[in-house]
Amino acid sequence: MIRYRNHNTGDVVERRQEDARLEMLPNWERLAGDEKPGPVEADGVLSRPQASPGAAPTDPESPQAETEREFAEQQEEAGDPPAKSASKEAWVEYAQARAVSDEERAEIPSLTKDMLIAKYGEQPT
Repeated sequence: MIRYRNHNTGDVVERRQEDARLEMLPNWERLAGDEKPGPVEADGVLSRPQASPGAAPTDPESPQAETEREFAEQQEEAGDPPAKSASKEAWVEYAQARAVSDEERAEIPSLTKDMLIAKYGEQPT
């Protein structure tokens, strides 16, 4: 059996025969006989701070951060949604508390109870 070790992750794989792909890749090395794998080496990519693709951390002092804090507080103050059996008025009141714009608040009274439940019934994550 031929064993290969990935420098970046520490993974060790065994192959019955030489693997041309692993032989070619610079982050893989062939282990000799009973050679023990060495420590994982940081490659510069895995040690970087992780964020969702396209999402940069928000500067806590920026106007965007203030807007995000206000939105989170508003959603928290709205509390839990009413029971599905609650009156439409209870759902309208809850939806008004969760709405994020004047346009959205103006639309709420025209929605049916089922529409309010569908739109506002889920807990914010």
